[in-house]
Amino acid sequence: MEEMEAEDDSESLIELDSLGKWAIAFEPNGHEGARKAVMESISIGGCAFSVFWNVELDSSIMYAVDGHVLTSFTLLDLERRSGSAPEALDQMMTELGIGHELSIPALKARLLALGEAISGQPITPEFLRSPKFAFQINNPIQDPLIPREYLDPRAPFLDEPEFARILANPSPTIAPTITNMIVAIVVSATLSENPLAEDVLRLLNHGEQHKGEREMLQAKLFEQSSEGERKAGSLRSNATPNAQEEAVQAQRTSHSLSVLARALNPHQVNAAYGTALEAASIPLLSIDDSMRLNVLWKVAKHIESSGH
Repeated sequence: MEEMEAEDDSESLIELDSLGKWAIAFEPNGHEGARKAVMESISIGGCAFSVFWNVELDSSIMYAVDGHVLTSFTLLDLERRSGSAPEALDQMMTELGIGHELSIPALKARLLALGEAISGQPITPEFLRSPKFAFQINNPIQDPLIPREYLDPRAPFLDEPEFARILANPSPTIAPTITNMIVAIVVSATLSENPLAEDVLRLLNHGEQHKGEREMLQAKLFEQSSEGERKAGSLRSNATPNAQEEAVQAQRTSHSLSVLARALNPHQVNAAYGTALEAASIPLLSIDDSMRLNVLWKVAKHIESSGH
């Protein structure tokens, strides 16, 4: 599977093949199959299973039946599952020995084996290396601004005045509000003791104290973020559970610092889009924070893609 990831650098390429009565799709450098709107659509009248990860271990495992996501979770947080039936795959996962005691490579392999168990179709090396039909994705399914499961029952934060104002006017004028809200969530969740966080909040709320302060602060944040990512990469090469846990924490801090750096982009729409995209990669956030950031990401993406 790792070999396939290096086959093509096109982010919108999808390779399709049949496997028994199933259709199987590979995205060497894409993530369309990890999107909830896509899984809901392709599972209508049947079922669909998706496994996604990238080199930074941003990940998504999702199982949908007849237009509804039953369960979804990540590589780094197997226990926290969402969906209409979070326990839907529990028995299979137990039988396959899927748990946090596994190394990341072993966990990836077991999750692919979970797909085999669901479909009843083995994925052999010969099948993976066989010719595939390749397509360019030109008109992807659009995400709703508010996921369906946030509406029934309705998530209380959607009716908070500031959130309601964002949803009522998803346009460039609301971009600074999106950025500030994302920064506040991330700082509270992961960076409350970082001295640079206070400087970012002050600058966003009151402007620069001197010329060039924005650029200097942004450079410091990106530098610390890069250091955290290098540390995470080094720790990920160690298969011990403690090292893996430390790698997740380093990655968490790295993404959070990058959120703050991107918030300092002087172009308001780019700042909102960049912070929302980066915040979506922060692991192990609370359910409430994850839901809030998910909606803000969808609104920011809508504004950016609308070409405003």
